[in-house]
Amino acid sequence: MIEPEQGPREVQEEKDQEEINEVSLEDLGAAYARVAAEHDPKAFAPPESARDEADSDDLFAVESEPAGTSPLDQEVVTPEAIIEGALFVGHPQNKSLSEQRLASLMRDVKPEEVEEVIERLNQSYQEAGQALQIVRDENGYRMTITGDVESIRRSFYGKVREAKLNQAAIEVLSLVAYQPGITAQTVQDQRGRESNALLNQLVRRQLLRIERREPEGGGRKVPHYHPTERFLELFGLESLEDLPQVEEGLREV
Repeated sequence: MIEPEQGPREVQEEKDQEEINEVSLEDLGAAYARVAAEHDPKAFAPPESARDEADSDDLFAVESEPAGTSPLDQEVVTPEAIIEGALFVGHPQNKSLSEQRLASLMRDVKPEEVEEVIERLNQSYQEAGQALQIVRDENGYRMTITGDVESIRRSFYGKVREAKLNQAAIEVLSLVAYQPGITAQTVQDQRGRESNALLNQLVRRQLLRIERREPEGGGRKVPHYHPTERFLELFGLESLEDLPQVEEGLREV
């Protein structure tokens, strides 16, 4: 049977699903140090705006409401529903949610009682034949799909191919990782060569994301580049603070 020839869109989507392989944290740190050694270290100060970003760990915080106006006062919401919803949404940085954090979302539920609630949820998933499960790691709980449907997920997303990042791409990735919020112009200045094509490639591979901000003096918004959750997952990081340390002078404002 002759398979139909792929069009440009299908080829592009297949490329987007490439899995980056054989890039380590040591490679990333070494690339950053190498670029820094070739250029002025003072140019490597991270943008102040990147330091102003608040820690979003308090994901599920809500503003207090007067008594009698909260939806929880009008409708009974079970601990199972609250925990299931929290784990389904997940943490924006793909972190696990601890018993303490989950318990803080509910009234009169202690952290040690969270495990019992999760056991009931997992039992209900199994009895209903659902493909969801709640698993525990050293930091807390997260919701995933069961192993027996992993092949279905792969079929849905297509065959995943491995792809290697070349040295130039690793350099650009390291600059953004160590200086989140950096602009394309700054990347180019620090590398000493044009880098827009590499930045676009890393965005397409979902290793970087773009945040457009208006300059202080006004005018057209400028793209600023940040590492993505996929970047953290790829390198096994909880946050950018876990990156290998380089010479302190390179990361100071």
